[in-house]
Amino acid sequence: MTPAVQSRASDSVRIELPEGFESMPLPPGAAVQGASILGRFTAGDPPVSLALAVGVAPLAAMPLPAVAIASSLVVPYRRRHPAAQVGVAMLANGPALVALHAGEYRLPPEGAREELFLPRIRAEVQVPDGNRLVVVSVAGAGQDDWPAVIAEATRLAGSVEKGRGTRAERDR
Repeated sequence: MTPAVQSRASDSVRIELPEGFESMPLPPGAAVQGASILGRFTAGDPPVSLALAVGVAPLAAMPLPAVAIASSLVVPYRRRHPAAQVGVAMLANGPALVALHAGEYRLPPEGAREELFLPRIRAEVQVPDGNRLVVVSVAGAGQDDWPAVIAEATRLAGSVEKGRGTRAERDR
């Protein structure tokens, strides 16, 4: 399945969702902030449950090649997320900022006094296409999920179709 994801810039991008993807409703206000897809799916060997979030935001026009745009995202990302491992990787559809996060997710249990701490890892891939920033975030529930999280985040980000005539395509 390759659904279109609508961006605030009124352009759309396409992403190939994983088999068995179960869509979840977006929280209030998420679409205004650029979120387009939220849901769960199973992947990996052995299979693990993963969460997927996709967002699209307009990207300020920069007269730079696609690699330079991706590289320019690294420093601001590191400032916002100092614990993340951040770098630029080449995907099938062009350069992307890739960030790996490890930490805890606090889940307030219903009717309980204490929060539940879950180990959580996340791979976030930002694919600039010259006009938009497509953020693909895949998360797992624990340390053993790293291989599936990284593989699926890379595969999904690499499946983003940018449309015709974007600056990134002209720069290749």
